[in-house]
Amino acid sequence: CINKLLSMSGLIVRGCFRSQERADTTQSRLSDLTAYESHVGIDANNIDSLKTALEGVDRALLVTPLDYSAGLQNDAANSINMIKAAKAVGVQRIVQVGSWTVNAPAQLPILSARFKPTEEHLELIGDQMEWTVLRGGYFMSNFSHVHLTRIKEEHELLAVPDCKIPAVDVRDIGEAAAALLGGDFDDNYIYHKAHIECCGPDLLSHADIARELSAGLGRTITYPYSPDLEEWCETVENPIMLELYKYMA
Repeated sequence: CINKLLSMSGLIVRGCFRSQERADTTQSRLSDLTAYESHVGIDANNIDSLKTALEGVDRALLVTPLDYSAGLQNDAANSINMIKAAKAVGVQRIVQVGSWTVNAPAQLPILSARFKPTEEHLELIGDQMEWTVLRGGYFMSNFSHVHLTRIKEEHELLAVPDCKIPAVDVRDIGEAAAALLGGDFDDNYIYHKAHIECCGPDLLSHADIARELSAGLGRTITYPYSPDLEEWCETVENPIMLELYKYMA
């Protein structure tokens, strides 16, 4: 997203980070630093730190924070803090990156709770500022996170219940966010109050995913088998994995 915005003439892009390490990592990946500035020290629990970071900004990309060490229970509240801070300092347009899981809160209560309150807060804001929600789909990078150890050690995916997944690359979501943020301010902004579902073009089974990974990595990755859902659920302790695969399978 940042590289795309930096390619647009007339824009100055500010990256806002909690840690210097993350700021340095991001900056090392940028193609042009001429119109880029970095702000370090934000804390989504601290609205004043968010206001300082967003001061002088007229449009902002707000990504739902995630810190596994802190748990998921405050993610929605922290996202709402970002929106409140942006509104308070006069940001005119925000693009908020949420999740497809808001479409099934009854079946995905843990995951959807990270995002649904944020969308509800935006609805309350209404026309007081321009806003768009990008509902991120199932990320392609999830496969490397969830299956990484198994891929490295056994050259295969985990034996999880098979399902069809329209996986999306987070870079494509970034490109969409950049396009929304880079547009002019006018009365014809058609994406105001829009909820845009971000998913890949193809429904992929785990066998399909294994073949794609094999092609990309240059070595054979297999999908061992699809276990019975009920039997698999009895062996899994991770509540998020249980919730997700119960729904997708």
